[in-house]
Amino acid sequence: YGDAPEPMPRRTATKPQGSVNAAFSNNKTYVMPEEKRATDAHTRLLDDAEALGYVTGRGLSMETVNQFKLGLEIDRNGGRWLSIPHFEAGRLVNMKSRSLPPAAKTFRRVKDCKSILFNGDVIKQSADELFIAEGETDAMTLWNNGIKNVVAVTTGAGSFDASWVDQLQEVKRIILCYDADEAGQKGAREVARRLGFDRCLNLQLPEGADINSFFCEEQDAAAKFLELIDQARPYDVEGVCSFADALEQYRLELENPNQ
Repeated sequence: YGDAPEPMPRRTATKPQGSVNAAFSNNKTYVMPEEKRATDAHTRLLDDAEALGYVTGRGLSMETVNQFKLGLEIDRNGGRWLSIPHFEAGRLVNMKSRSLPPAAKTFRRVKDCKSILFNGDVIKQSADELFIAEGETDAMTLWNNGIKNVVAVTTGAGSFDASWVDQLQEVKRIILCYDADEAGQKGAREVARRLGFDRCLNLQLPEGADINSFFCEEQDAAAKFLELIDQARPYDVEGVCSFADALEQYRLELENPNQ
C-alpha cells in the first residue's frame, strides 16, 4: 500500500472450517498491518476538517466514523487517502484506502493482506438474516441507518471468496444489496448462485443508484429502503418457478388453449 515502505510481520492463515474449500492453501502467509497505523490515521482524520467533511458529506455520522475507525493517510507525494480498516475478530487484518477529491477516484490496499468480509464479526449474531453490500461505504451507510447486520465484499462486485461461503453457511436469509448497474447485478446473481438461490433475495435499487447514493439523495430514504426490503425477490432460476407462477401459467393455458 502507498509509497512509504514499512515492516510488517507475517502469520500463517488457517483453513476455514466447512464444506467449501478455501480459495487459499493452508500455508498461505498474510501481511498483518500494525494496529498503530489505523489508530494514527483515525486520529488524523478527526483533526482534519476537510477530510472529515468529505466523510460526513456522504451521510456518515461521527458514530459511524468512530465505529469503523475511518482514518486519513497522506502519502509521500502529499496524496490524501481515506483509510478503511478491515477487522477480523477485533484484529486489524487489512486496510483499504480511497483517494480523496480532487484526486481521481482510485483504491489501494496493503499488499499481501488477507481479504475478508467487511464487518464480518456480525455474522455470528446474524444467523436469521444478513445484508450483503457491494462495498465498504455501502455497508457503513446501512449500519449508519440502523441496519447493523450487514457485511460487504472487499474485492469488488465480481468476486466472492470460497471461505466467505463457509462463513455464511448458517445464515437463513440473505439480502443482496448490490449496485443497480449491470456489473452489480451480475455480481449479485453470481453470489446468490454460490450461496444458494433458496435463501438469497435481490434488493433492487433505482436505476443508477448504489446504497450510499440512495440514502444521500432520496427523500425519506429510510422509509423507502424498508419498502425495497419488502419488495426484494428471489432470483429467477432457469427451469424453476414458484407454485403461484405455475398456477398462473396453467390458468392462462386453459383460457388460451390454442396459443
